[in-house]
Amino acid sequence: MTENENTTTDFITDEKLILKLIYGVSKKYHNQIKLRLEAKQKQKQKKQKLREKFFDKQKDRKNPRRQQIKLLLFPAMLSQAIIQGIPLREPKRKEKSRGEFSPLLFEVENKFLIRKDAIINKQFVEFSLDILEYVPDKVYLQRIDTDNSKMLVKMFVDWGYLDENRLHLFLNSKKEEIAICQIVVLDEARNLVGVYPLRHISKLIRDRRESANSLFIGQMNDLKPNTIYKYRIECYRKADKKLFAGTKFTTFRTSFNLSQKNKPLFLTVSSDLHAGRQGGFMRGKVKRKVIKGNDDLARVFSSIAATEKQVTFDEGYSLAIATGDLTENASYSEYWADLFKRCSVLWDHVPLLTSIGNHDYYCGGKRKGHVLGGSEEDCRYWHKYITNPVSKNGCLPGHWYSIDQGNVHAIFLDSNGLGWGKYELECNSEQWHWLLNDLRQWRERVNKGEKVPQFCFVFMHSAIMSLGFWGRGFNWGNDEKVQSFLTPLFRKYGVDIVFCGHDHIYQRSNWMGTTYLQNGRYGGTTRPYFFWKKRKIVYDLERVSEDWNTRIYTTIYVPPNIQQISSDEEKEFEQFKIKIKNELMTQPLASNFYFGSRRINQNIGELFDKNKSIKEELIDKIILTKLDDHVWLRSYAVEENHNINFQEIYDMAFIPGKIPGEHNEDNYDIVCPEKVVE
Repeated sequence: MTENENTTTDFITDEKLILKLIYGVSKKYHNQIKLRLEAKQKQKQKKQKLREKFFDKQKDRKNPRRQQIKLLLFPAMLSQAIIQGIPLREPKRKEKSRGEFSPLLFEVENKFLIRKDAIINKQFVEFSLDILEYVPDKVYLQRIDTDNSKMLVKMFVDWGYLDENRLHLFLNSKKEEIAICQIVVLDEARNLVGVYPLRHISKLIRDRRESANSLFIGQMNDLKPNTIYKYRIECYRKADKKLFAGTKFTTFRTSFNLSQKNKPLFLTVSSDLHAGRQGGFMRGKVKRKVIKGNDDLARVFSSIAATEKQVTFDEGYSLAIATGDLTENASYSEYWADLFKRCSVLWDHVPLLTSIGNHDYYCGGKRKGHVLGGSEEDCRYWHKYITNPVSKNGCLPGHWYSIDQGNVHAIFLDSNGLGWGKYELECNSEQWHWLLNDLRQWRERVNKGEKVPQFCFVFMHSAIMSLGFWGRGFNWGNDEKVQSFLTPLFRKYGVDIVFCGHDHIYQRSNWMGTTYLQNGRYGGTTRPYFFWKKRKIVYDLERVSEDWNTRIYTTIYVPPNIQQISSDEEKEFEQFKIKIKNELMTQPLASNFYFGSRRINQNIGELFDKNKSIKEELIDKIILTKLDDHVWLRSYAVEENHNINFQEIYDMAFIPGKIPGEHNEDNYDIVCPEKVVE
């Protein structure tokens, strides 16, 4: 049988080319991959029949009169949001739930300013950490708004849970600051950019309850986009100005908007970190329990940090995104200590952006405060440690907001609803209308050809496309509702990828042109999926984790906006692609491209690595050609005996951008709710 006769004509062009290239290294694996692709085609044909039945049911559905009336009120609500820069209406909270903190950090920025003559140490050379009483190891960065010239630096000082109590070095018995802490920022050439104060949280947030004593916050200003900087923390005693605590210089790169730089962007997305999962104690009884941190979370984040340069081709991540459940119980400062202990290896140089999960709402009790800690959902503890960007597009800070970075419009939602959280997400709720408005404005600007991001990512906690426990078809809870509320909006305006958590499985699916990535395999208890539900779902299942205990982390490549790129930026991009090719030629192919099962993928990758000419052809024709207008999603496996120097890819996909004008106001009438999983 010849090569051409052995290739099915029904395959798409890329599949034909991949089969041809595999045929050049192994006829055996060529036949196996061919059978795999044929089975995938048959499965999609079956799903198409299920979808036809599904759409037939939707044809006769009408919006209730009450919903139509609410839609008529939308223009007035929209003008209110645009003029005043506030949510469409004051969000209706669950009864007896608390309000948000006021003021937020962006309202007290003057507290971060420092005079040049107030600098204590003017010798910005590396000092020995051995001479210090304390070396902070729980440091993380966050964004305060959409302005790339600002960055928050947060330092968590352990008070005796994981490490020896060092808080007394900073505060006296009256909780007054007895230390002067500052952040020194240098440019890549080690020239001084600025020195900024690091203040105790009680100076920045007004709260009737006692603030978290362990947190100190500072703000770096006057930063340039897409620029490399170095920073370190220095702490001196007020009494004698003696240095007693500090860190080494840490290198980070600022992010950028398209108007500032049109180039590729790399993100890493995590979910369900569940720091403190193995703590398991009642409040105030820490000393009676064996202290144990989340080693699974530490292993995953150590892998992400160690492989950052390799998987991003020396660019580094611009943002580290988490889609909820950062801790097992947000009301325990002990669990936050565990979180920053495990994750600062990445977050100390890549700013953290988050959406809020159900465990982030917990407010007391043992382990999972939702039941044992009372029925009140409250996120006041979450707000003490997490600061999310504030924009003037009607967002509710810390809950739902959007931000443009590079060629991606990123939307963050609070999908917990009234079951897990305190804000509605039903059709025509405040958040739903905000999302509708945000997506509409973004899509209109894209269709007009403006210099705006071409891709749209949505980040939320709910498992809305999942074969796991919470997203399964017979789940009538919050996740099933969120799915029916939001998928019509994603479908109408052409959202590219939706990142979810809550279910601790790995699953990649596609519904109406939108990719749904479900990955809660970071620090929580890993779980299996319900395999018997696969035949009942109407969406396309592209990949689901068969390995129960495997941890998986994700790297996202976002291309530049080729339609708006300048000649100089295009030259830089071409040079970058040459660099990618050179590095791919030296790296194992199975670390960057996925063919089939894990075993087959490794075997095929080794064969390509031995045949350089065919490997180069695959890189040129399959990978490099996609980097202009496709998102490159790569997910990597982390086993218990994981070798940090070896990258095993677990899943990979190229996700194309939408055709301009394909999604507009006339292409689909929103039907909400729209139940996708029957």
